[in-house]
Amino acid sequence: MDVPSTARVTAIVTRVSLRAGTEAEFARWQAALTRVAGEARGFVSIEVVPVVPEAPDWHVVQRFRTAAELDAWRSSADRATCFATLRPLLHPEQPAAPDEAAPDFHALACVTEVITTRVEPGREQAFRAWVEAVQAVQARFPGYAGTLVQAPLPPQIPYWTALVRFATPGQLDAWLGSSERQALLRQADPAVATWTSRRLDGPFAGWFPEETGTAPPAWKQTALVLLVLFPVVMLEIRFLSPLTAGLPLAVATFVGNAISVALVSWPLMRIAVSGLGWWLRPTPGRRWQMEILGACVLLGLYAVELATFTLLL
Repeated sequence: MDVPSTARVTAIVTRVSLRAGTEAEFARWQAALTRVAGEARGFVSIEVVPVVPEAPDWHVVQRFRTAAELDAWRSSADRATCFATLRPLLHPEQPAAPDEAAPDFHALACVTEVITTRVEPGREQAFRAWVEAVQAVQARFPGYAGTLVQAPLPPQIPYWTALVRFATPGQLDAWLGSSERQALLRQADPAVATWTSRRLDGPFAGWFPEETGTAPPAWKQTALVLLVLFPVVMLEIRFLSPLTAGLPLAVATFVGNAISVALVSWPLMRIAVSGLGWWLRPTPGRRWQMEILGACVLLGLYAVELATFTLLL
C-alpha cells in the first residue's frame, strides 16, 4: 500500500471492497483501527466512509499532523497487523487498493451528528477503548454512512470530535436513541468530563426543509441553486454593472452579492423547489422515471438559460 515516494501528504485513503456477509466483522475491524490509530504519534483523525450508504465499498482515511508522522504510521507494525486482519474480509476479486492522497469526503449527502468530548486527564486510553466499543456497535445499525474521529489539537481544539453519519435523520435518531448507545454512554462516565452533541445541517438546509424525513441529495440541491443563481448573476452583469461602474470594486461586488442572495433566498428558490419538488423527492414507486425526467428537464432549463443570455449579452 504505497503512495508515490515524492508525495509529502499528511492524509491517505485506503480503498476496500468487502465480500458479502462480513459487515459485522468489518464494524469490529474499523473500531479496532480507530483505537490503534488514535494511539499513534501525530494522529489527527480517522474517517471511515462508504462509497454510498450501505455499500460494500469503503474509504478508510487516515490523517496525521506531518508527513513524517504519517510515514511512521504507514510503516508501523500496529497498522500492518490491523490491515492483515482485514484481508480475509475483502472481496476475493477486489483486494485493498494502494494508498492514495485523501480527498475530502465531508460533502456526502447524508445527515451528520457532531459530538465533542472532553476527556479527563490520564483517561485517554480508556476513552479510546470506549470509542472502539461504540464504533463496533454503531457501524452495524441500518443507514450507517461512516464516521470521522479526530483527536484534540491543543490549544485551539482541546476536545475529541466525532462526526457520525447516517443516510437519513430517522436512521441517525434510531442509533442515538437506542438502548445499545445508552448503555455505552453509561460506561463512558469515568473517562468523560463533558460532551456535547448537535445535528449538522445540509449545505442548503433552509431552502430544502426535510418534509419527508430526509433532505434531497446534496448534488440536487446544488444543481437547483445553480439554476436560479445563474440568471440573476447574468442580469446583474447586463443591467446592474453599468450603474455601479463608478463605485469601488468591493462596494459594487457587495451590492451585487446582496441582491443575488436576497432574490435567490426568497422568491426564486421557493418557486424552483415548488416546481421541481417531484424530482427533488421522487416517490419510491416511480423513482427512476422521475430521476431521468427531472435530469432532462434540468438540462433543458440550463440550455434555455445559456441560449437566452448568449443572445442578450
